[in-house]
Amino acid sequence: MAQLDMDLIRHALITARKHGFAEVELAVGENSFAASLAPALLEPTVESASEDFHKEEPKEGLIDIRALLVGYYRPAKTPLKVGAMVQEGEVVAIIGALGIANDVEAPASGEVVEVLIEQNQPVEYGQVLARILP
Repeated sequence: MAQLDMDLIRHALITARKHGFAEVELAVGENSFAASLAPALLEPTVESASEDFHKEEPKEGLIDIRALLVGYYRPAKTPLKVGAMVQEGEVVAIIGALGIANDVEAPASGEVVEVLIEQNQPVEYGQVLARILP
């Protein structure tokens, strides 16, 4: 029998953000979960383009590790630090949102050459957390 667990909630929130939904409602048996996502978080405005992390161009030859949602940065088991080697798919950061820890995976293998975030700092969707040299 299906259960309402953190993995299901995390998947629903990621899917909702990816497809631009404003609300998420889940119910399994007697358990339920509901969340409203602010429209400003779903679509950046033209006025905020100077602060828009989505449009930041990656530095030549480097690959960006970006936040997948809005929340607070926490280091993974092995924290991001300059000179560290990461493997593609390795959990390199955690974004806490709505009390749920969301893993951020490295998009490629390589060496961390720049870390742009500090522990417990708020992050925007798409914000660059670190850069790696493949």
